[in-house]
Amino acid sequence: MSLSPQEAASTLSDVERAARRSGQAYGYRRASPHLIVWGLIWVVGYATTDLRPDYANIIWPALTLLGVALSIYVGRCAGATDSGRYRSIWRIMALVLLAFVFIGATYAIMRHVSGPQQGAFVPLLVGTIYAGMGLWLGARFVVTGLAVIVLTLGGYFFLQEHFLLWQAVVGGGALILAGLWLRTV
Repeated sequence: MSLSPQEAASTLSDVERAARRSGQAYGYRRASPHLIVWGLIWVVGYATTDLRPDYANIIWPALTLLGVALSIYVGRCAGATDSGRYRSIWRIMALVLLAFVFIGATYAIMRHVSGPQQGAFVPLLVGTIYAGMGLWLGARFVVTGLAVIVLTLGGYFFLQEHFLLWQAVVGGGALILAGLWLRTV
């Protein structure tokens, strides 16, 4: 039994599509626990900052370090131990470090911004990064990023007096829900 050129092309196209979807599902599954971890960090960080704003400069660095440590742990538990994945973990950590340097430099330049402005900046940056990653990794990242951006802007402009609590529940909740959504592929 021989295949026609059209049947062979169709079969190869089907195989390529299946491989792409499989890779995308794998990426979603690997990202899922990280979104949940950072969603929980946001819930605790924003809620605690709302209740005790005088401790924000202690709370956020501590929670950020905890989030990074948990992300490394989750990555290792997910099997990111072979040499190729190990190298990519260090690249990711370098990217995280660059993001922290960028955020710190931006805050140093924009010293006189309000607490809500500072509280909105990082989620807008994170939403943009997720949406941008989604252009390569899949539409669910784009949706997640856009949701974080829209929810952050909505809370900032319409709920300023409760913005930090809004970010705790809705911003952190959006990341947690997105993490759960990524598991459903």
